[in-house]
Amino acid sequence: MSTQFLSLRAIVLLVMILHLSQVQAANNNAKPVAQVPQPTQASQTTKPPKIQVAAKCLQPLDPGPCRMSLERYYYNKDKNACETFKFGGCRGNDNCFGFKQTCEEACLVKK
Repeated sequence: MSTQFLSLRAIVLLVMILHLSQVQAANNNAKPVAQVPQPTQASQTTKPPKIQVAAKCLQPLDPGPCRMSLERYYYNKDKNACETFKFGGCRGNDNCFGFKQTCEEACLVKK
């Protein structure tokens, strides 16, 4: 009886292996289906990205209360340009750059 049981198990195992190999062969022969992305609500109503300027660039011109006369640059948001001004030497705000290039790199909005 034990040999019959082993033979039956062997037959069942062979049938399962054959079935799995047929399923894998069928899957390998299947042609891939291209995935087409569906449009979303966001892609249909795309807005241009907001240009963000550093907060220090939006501060008003402030020469400070001291009386020195140091040439500095500040970002003029109305003109999108870095312009010179006379800095008093103390206080003021962060919209004060020693070099025009530094001001432009930090604040200039590129079109």
